[in-house]
Amino acid sequence: MRLSCFELNQTIIRDTVVASSHAEENKFGLAFHCYILKSGFLAFVSVGTALMQMYIKFGEEESARTIFDQLNHKDLIAWSAMISAYAQGRNPHNALDTFKQMQSMNEKPNEITFVSLLQACSSKGSQELGESIHAHVIKAGYSLNAYLTSAFIDLYCKFGRIKQGKALFDELPTKDLICWSSLIKGYGMNGCGTEALKTFSSMLDCGVKPNDIVFISVLSACSQCGLENEGWSWFHSMEAKYGITPKLPHYACMVDLLSRHGNIRAALEFVREMPVEPDKRIWGVLLARCRSTCRPIEIAEFVVERLVSLDPQNTSHYVILSDLYAEQGRWEDVERLAKLVSKKGSSKL
Repeated sequence: MRLSCFELNQTIIRDTVVASSHAEENKFGLAFHCYILKSGFLAFVSVGTALMQMYIKFGEEESARTIFDQLNHKDLIAWSAMISAYAQGRNPHNALDTFKQMQSMNEKPNEITFVSLLQACSSKGSQELGESIHAHVIKAGYSLNAYLTSAFIDLYCKFGRIKQGKALFDELPTKDLICWSSLIKGYGMNGCGTEALKTFSSMLDCGVKPNDIVFISVLSACSQCGLENEGWSWFHSMEAKYGITPKLPHYACMVDLLSRHGNIRAALEFVREMPVEPDKRIWGVLLARCRSTCRPIEIAEFVVERLVSLDPQNTSHYVILSDLYAEQGRWEDVERLAKLVSKKGSSKL
C-alpha cells in the first residue's frame, strides 16, 4: 500500500497493530510503534488502545501504561484494557487504582471493566472490595448479566463461599456454558467433587453441550476430590462421546489425579504414553507430587532433568530435588546441586 502511495488511515494502522500482536511479531510491533509516532497516528485513541493491547500481549505492562498516559482522550475501551492488563498481570492493585482514576474522570464502566476488577479482587484476596463491586454492579443494572454473574461465582467460590455462588447461579434465568463451568469449578476447588459432577450432569440434561474448558473444570474437580474412576470415565468420554480432543490442560489434570495420592509411577507412565509432548506444567505437577509424597527419588531426578531441558535458566527445580536429597541424608548430592546452581547463577552475570 505504501509503495502504491495509497493514503493510510487510522483503521489500517490499527488493524496492522492488531495483526502484529496476533502474529507475536515483537520487532515489527516496536518498529511500527515508531512509525505511528512519526506519522501522528497516536492522536487516535483506537490506535493507542491497539498499541496498549499489543504491549500487554508482549508482557510489556509498563510500556502499555506509558501509551495509556499519553492518550489525550481515553475512552471506555482504553480504560478497560488498562484495568484488564493490571488485573491479569503482576500488579492487580493497580487495576483498582486505575478504576478510581476512571471514576474521577466520570467515565462509566461496563461489564468487561467489572469482570477485570473482580479478577483483581480475586488475585488480591479482597472479599470486601469484591462485595463493594457487587453492590455497584447491581446498582448499575447488571445484576442478571450471565457474563458478570460467572465472574462473581468465581470470586465467591475462591473465598469458600460456595452457597453464595450457587445462589447467584440459581438467580440466572438463562444459564450459559460459562456459568455452568464456573459453578463446577467452584465446587471442585472447595472439595465438593460429588456436587461438581452432579452440576455437570444437570448441565448435560439441560441440553448444554460441553467444550474443552468445562472438561478442565470437571477433571480438576475429580482430581482435587480423589474421584479417580469418575475422572477416567469423563476423560475417555471427551473424544469418544463429545468429539473433544484432550489438550495439555486435560492431561495435566489426569497426571494430578494419578499422582495426588502417591501413584507417581503410574502418572509417569501416563505422561510417557501421551500423544502430545508434555510441557513444563505437566512435569511440574509430577515434581510437586514427588515432593509432597517424598517418593520415589529416581522419578524426581528424571522429572527435574526434563524440566531443566525445557527451562535451563530456572534453578528452582534443583532446590526441590536438593530438599528431597536432604530428607534422605544424601548430603553429597545436596552439595553437588548447590555447586551446579551457583555455577548457573554465575553464568548469567
